[in-house]
Amino acid sequence: MFDECVLYAASGLPLHIRSFADLGCNVGYFTCWLCHHAKNRQLKGLMVDANVEAIEEARWHVKINGFQNVRVLCGVVGAGIQQPEVDFFLHRSNVCSSAVPPDGAKGLSVVWKRVKVPQVCVEENWRKYFGDEPCDVLKVDIEGSEMDFFRAELAFLRRVHTILLEWHKWRVTTDEVKTFLTSNGFSLKAVLHEGPDLGTGIFVRTDAPR
Repeated sequence: MFDECVLYAASGLPLHIRSFADLGCNVGYFTCWLCHHAKNRQLKGLMVDANVEAIEEARWHVKINGFQNVRVLCGVVGAGIQQPEVDFFLHRSNVCSSAVPPDGAKGLSVVWKRVKVPQVCVEENWRKYFGDEPCDVLKVDIEGSEMDFFRAELAFLRRVHTILLEWHKWRVTTDEVKTFLTSNGFSLKAVLHEGPDLGTGIFVRTDAPR
């Protein structure tokens, strides 16, 4: 899986990676792949997901691979409300769980389960663990909450050099994503995939992270 690079695109990432944030980390495959790609188990980074079971597997991957500078956090990013906990909807397939599922999904209790999870401020935790260091790679795969996160965490976004983003079209259009990120100092480097429901792409900062 890692040798053949079948999961992620390496060509658009920085040549020298020291730090990352993996939002929607699920069980941690992206972090494992990124450390494999960078040939460095000492990358500094945050992994965040709101699925408790997935997070436990992510912590196992961090431990078994000796990622000593990676912090794993359970919670929702970008909720933007003044409450310690928020609703999160677990899908029977853990890759689809979301804080903002598609319309009508909340009533499908056979498929979705509502739980309460903590809010996570990425900027606050980044400063706690890594101070003022920039974030070389930000991966965002948070099932419809991507624009909520960007709007709520502009301070963190200013640290970022490269974004690997999956956007979900029940919440945001491709043009809206491009317009917002362009206005915040990024340009679209490559669209990796685009279908009727979602797209993935790489955005790169056009000036130095601040």
